[in-house]
Amino acid sequence: MNEFYPLFAQAAVVAIEAAWLSVAVYDNFRHPTLNQRGFATVLTMDLVRQQDPDAYREVSVRRIDDPDLEDRLFHLLVAAEATVAALLWLGALGLLLASFGIIDHPPARAFAMIAVVGFTALWGGMLIGGEWFWYRIGMAPAMQAHFFLIIWGIATLAFLATAP
Repeated sequence: MNEFYPLFAQAAVVAIEAAWLSVAVYDNFRHPTLNQRGFATVLTMDLVRQQDPDAYREVSVRRIDDPDLEDRLFHLLVAAEATVAALLWLGALGLLLASFGIIDHPPARAFAMIAVVGFTALWGGMLIGGEWFWYRIGMAPAMQAHFFLIIWGIATLAFLATAP
């Protein structure tokens, strides 16, 4: 089989992740308070306190109720998202160039895989951090979204690893 088609398809799949994450980064730069409020709600465990006071009494020692720290953590997350989005774009570009024979495909694929690992790790980190702050209580849709994003990243990694 011609290497063009699998490499081109891989470039497209990585570019879709890059585009999705780029929109998220854009929104976090353009409208930061929209996600920042939800992020702070997780850290302060306000929904846990409201919806499950018994659980809150057990784990409330984990809460962060420092607006400056919440702000710094949110900006750190957005910086990580922006970095991973840039890496994804570079990975997609590398695969596209490899599909046309301009660069070798093994290093292009390896770079794209590293970028997709970053994508998957972002959402794994959100899932782990959310679990620490018990976001399954009150923020279950966010937890489900993070699970989906991890699965998306793993599926992309599988596609990158199995194509010729």
